[in-house]
Amino acid sequence: MTLENQLSTDANPCFECGQCCQHFRVSFYHGEIAGNGAGVVPGELTTKLTDHLACMKGTEKGGAPCVALRHTQAEGWRCSIYEQRPSPCREFNILNEDGTPNPDCLRLQEVAKQRRQELP
Repeated sequence: MTLENQLSTDANPCFECGQCCQHFRVSFYHGEIAGNGAGVVPGELTTKLTDHLACMKGTEKGGAPCVALRHTQAEGWRCSIYEQRPSPCREFNILNEDGTPNPDCLRLQEVAKQRRQELP
């Protein structure tokens, strides 16, 4: 099965990983926050960084999970504000535009795999 076909099935590796939402600082232009023009990101889930930048709570320093990330045994890792997520989340994909695997995503998937193997 190709990676592209795998993404169209229920075995989406994102649901087993969630590392991008637990590793990166998710910073974006403050205009993406609901109430700031055309923004849709819930303001109560953001932290002001500068006059022009905000980030998702929990990701201020990187290496910690986004406040919007949820995990259940039944569904795996999911974004609780998926339709209202900021641009960095919309732009980070498992595949690059040319269809090749995103090396950052592959690296983070490996971290998630190692963590699962360490669990009792």
